Amino acid sequence: MSAPSEFELLQERATEASELLSAMSSPKRLLILCKLVEDEMSVLDLAGEVDLSQPALSQHLAKLRNLKLVKTRRDGNVIYYSLASGEVEAVLHTLYGIYCGPDSVA
Repeated sequence: MSAPSEFELLQERATEASELLSAMSSPKRLLILCKLVEDEMSVLDLAGEVDLSQPALSQHLAKLRNLKLVKTRRDGNVIYYSLASGEVEAVLHTLYGIYCGPDSVA
C-alpha cells in the first residue's frame, strides 16, 4: 500500500486547518497571534499593543482559546496568554515572510 498523498493527509485535517485560517481572518485576532509569537503577554499588555478594549480583547482571546490556538498561564491574579502550538507559529512566520519580509510584494 502506498503512502497517503498530500491531498489525502489534508482531507483528514481540513477542518482543523480551516478553523485556524478562519480565526486568522480577523485582523485583530491575527495581530493578537502575531504579538504572542514574540512572547506570552497579559490581557492588559495585549490590549495596549493591539488597540482593543479589555472586553473586546477578552472575546477574541476566548475564541482563540476555544480553538486551542492560545493557552493560558495564571500568576496570581494575572492571566498570561501564549501560542498553543508550533503549527500556529509556523503559519504566522510564513505570513510574515510573505507580507512583511524583505521580499514582500507590499
